[in-house]
Amino acid sequence: MASSEVRELYTVPEAAKELGRPHMTLYRWIDADKLIAIRLGGILFVPKSEIERLNKINEQTAEA
Repeated sequence: MASSEVRELYTVPEAAKELGRPHMTLYRWIDADKLIAIRLGGILFVPKSEIERLNKINEQTAEA
């Protein structure tokens, strides 16, 4: 993938790495409807917007 390419979907392990969380935590959040995921061809993907949403929450929590 070219470095200038913008990604809109991440696999759960990729999203977990971006968020600094274990991938099993993300699977639990998906099962509990706390995290939106899209299944394509049997693989779960997390939209970039969800990663940004969780990063924003983490930043707000860190500031408090």
